[in-house]
Amino acid sequence: MEDTGWQSRLCLQLCAPPIPRLFFRRTAWTTEQLALLEKQAWLCFLLGFFRSYLNSNFFLGDFMGGGTDLFAALLAIFGIYNVCSMNGSFLIMFLVWASANIVLFNLFLSLTPNLLYGGAFKVAPCASTVDNLLMVFNSILQAQMCWRARQILDEALPNWRHQMTGTGDATLTDFDNRASAEPFLQADAPSAPQGPSRFQAFGGGGQRLGS
Repeated sequence: MEDTGWQSRLCLQLCAPPIPRLFFRRTAWTTEQLALLEKQAWLCFLLGFFRSYLNSNFFLGDFMGGGTDLFAALLAIFGIYNVCSMNGSFLIMFLVWASANIVLFNLFLSLTPNLLYGGAFKVAPCASTVDNLLMVFNSILQAQMCWRARQILDEALPNWRHQMTGTGDATLTDFDNRASAEPFLQADAPSAPQGPSRFQAFGGGGQRLGS
């Protein structure tokens, strides 16, 4: 059965996350960069999946069981394949999440406790060593992916920071972006001018005070 326009739009509204929907059209350069980013994203996905497997089977103490790398790869893949027609939004989400994942989740909350306390080394030294090495490698890989994703956004959406946050000189050209940024546009429209009022202060026929 042929799909209609309103059904596709309803599906996008229900499945898309509640953030501004930023979309950019591919050029020859962005297509080339997205192809390289796709290879890095799938490698990050496989390494993140293997880290999650090590944490769940050998009871390692990584933050969120090592699943933060897996989620970063999924955000990048969603942006590459233009899920919900918001490739720009997913790339921005990847950029924010991966930056926090590298510094906070991997290095500060996972690698540092593993090296300082090393409780997992006593139980599963081989698995813990492999997990730490994969964590460092995946952090470097995500840093390269962040650099590439930022280049793509700067080229395709030069004003992406203001468009995503709705601040500054945000220029929203997409219909969905305008609708999300100005939901009460119709309510704030000026009303039609009305004729002059016939009401006059103290113009009634009542008695004067003191009479």
